[in-house]
Amino acid sequence: MALKNPILCGIDIGSSKIALIVSVMENGRISVLGVATMPSKGIKKGQIVDIDGTADVVKECLKAAERMSGHTINSAFVSIGGSHIESTNTHAVVAISPDHDINDKDLERLNEIAKAVALPSSREILHTLPISYTIDGQTGIKNPLEMSGSRLEVVTHIVSGSSVAISNLTKCMEKVGVNIERIVFAGVASAEAILTETEKELGVVLIDLGAETVDIVIIYEGAVVYSAVTPIGTKYITNDISIGLKISMESD
Repeated sequence: MALKNPILCGIDIGSSKIALIVSVMENGRISVLGVATMPSKGIKKGQIVDIDGTADVVKECLKAAERMSGHTINSAFVSIGGSHIESTNTHAVVAISPDHDINDKDLERLNEIAKAVALPSSREILHTLPISYTIDGQTGIKNPLEMSGSRLEVVTHIVSGSSVAISNLTKCMEKVGVNIERIVFAGVASAEAILTETEKELGVVLIDLGAETVDIVIIYEGAVVYSAVTPIGTKYITNDISIGLKISMESD
């Protein structure tokens, strides 16, 4: 996807805090220009329950990050979480013309078929992530471009979210004057940020512990094969400890 400007901004909407980072791509490397973190408002178990309250915090984060970076933020990649996140794996097949090798148009057709999964009208697809391709029975192919064959298959990992949750997040960003470059499932974003290619290839389970939710992403042979969110986070552990020790939640 073509970016609207060279400045990259990421906004992580969490139950306990909202974090924002401003960076720029220079010579293939990302340089951080500004960061801001503030306690959340209007977020419950990863979902927005008060658009105005959340927007106020995002505005404050934007101001702080803009002062630090010296740049005005007009667009951002925004994370989404919550127990409404679900995933499934689908299988799709297309016929390939013998007149040409597999090209981008063939992959686009295959991707459209993979996305044609029967989802309720209350859900929207966030990610379609190819797991592996098969060409004429040859399995385990990671990139089929320019290969020859007559039958191309793919197993795709599809991540979806509640249309209501996505709509509320979009409205919140509109209130603060930020265009959304893309909404990204927080678990997938965490996996891309911290896992090495070797870890992904060997197989790894990423568990991102949040205050009120836990993101789970399983990656095997370099591809995401499972993702989910549980509605129980570290806040509940802290609460149990405070009850057991008869101390307040704020005690160190």
